[in-house]
Amino acid sequence: MVTLANVFRSYLGWCPNAPAMHKAQPVLSVFPATVLERPDGGNGGNGGIGRGIRFTIESVKVLNRNRSLLWFALLAGLVAGTVFSIQYGVGLLASYPYDAIDFPRWLVLTFCTGFFATFSINVLMAGLLLCLSPVKGRAVLFREGLSRVKAYLRPLADWSVILALWCTALFALLPFLGYCAIPYPGFSVLSPLTAVADIFPFRFIFLPELYHIGPIGGTYAMLYALTSTITMAALVLFLTVITLFVMPLLVLENRSLPEAVAGSFHLVKKLLAETLTVLLTVGVALIAASLLSLFFEVLYRFVAPEMQLFWYPGHGWVAAGVLFMLLLSALAFTGWTVAGIATMNLYRYAKTGRVSGDPEGEKRALRV
Repeated sequence: MVTLANVFRSYLGWCPNAPAMHKAQPVLSVFPATVLERPDGGNGGNGGIGRGIRFTIESVKVLNRNRSLLWFALLAGLVAGTVFSIQYGVGLLASYPYDAIDFPRWLVLTFCTGFFATFSINVLMAGLLLCLSPVKGRAVLFREGLSRVKAYLRPLADWSVILALWCTALFALLPFLGYCAIPYPGFSVLSPLTAVADIFPFRFIFLPELYHIGPIGGTYAMLYALTSTITMAALVLFLTVITLFVMPLLVLENRSLPEAVAGSFHLVKKLLAETLTVLLTVGVALIAASLLSLFFEVLYRFVAPEMQLFWYPGHGWVAAGVLFMLLLSALAFTGWTVAGIATMNLYRYAKTGRVSGDPEGEKRALRV
């Protein structure tokens, strides 16, 4: 990554480490803290974990003050639902008796699905960043930030094509690494998510075809759609993390795409501890919430000890499982929103050297 950044700098004549003069920014109503800048900005160093935790807490506070940001979570959920529906169709058409999708067609469909997912998320993320950059010192609603994205659609589309190509390549390599969720000839639907799907009562939701209560018996299309959607989301998340600051540099600084990629690598390296802390904090909260699913099996053993867990438990239990999954999904997309807000916090710290709510940081900023 450092080598790639050096190549970009050598060709573009741009250096992210060069000192620059910055004008003091007004106090933003979204972040009730001083945002005066230091010449060198934040440079990581000791205390990265503590700063990452403060970034996450401050992001939750911002979300609580500006509830319109929850539209980001809702729209991201709709994007994920659309990807799930597409993958369900792919899994169904690639199975017997259809066998209509071979490997080349699968690659094309995967790229198209990846482009739709990455472009949609990039547009939403750009709207979130612009929403967190108030106009004339006043906070703006998410829809106002989203309406300002149209000026950046071309670079966002270019960046989405690159991410979709990476995602497709990585997705195609997974079966050769022992992780398979691709229905082309010679492979079967085998993944670590299968074990999760077999937990009561989720097996009756994720594997309806196995019990011949789904629309098409014996196809495993539901499991393939779930596995493929989560796998694609994980790959997009991985690619987003290693290029975390491309979006702020594209949208907030109007950088070209090569400049944004080179600058992002530099900032991610500088704030690696803070970035990983934010992701781990949100991830641990989601994992802790998902462990509540184990209460279904424990409670069922008390309520119906004579019933075997592989028998169909009844519509009530399945409905409760679906409700739990919806709540868990809502929490996941809310966590995604918090991580997006934290990206803005990380970007501000990289540029100003300030941690919101850090008294020492405010004193250093005021001395400048």
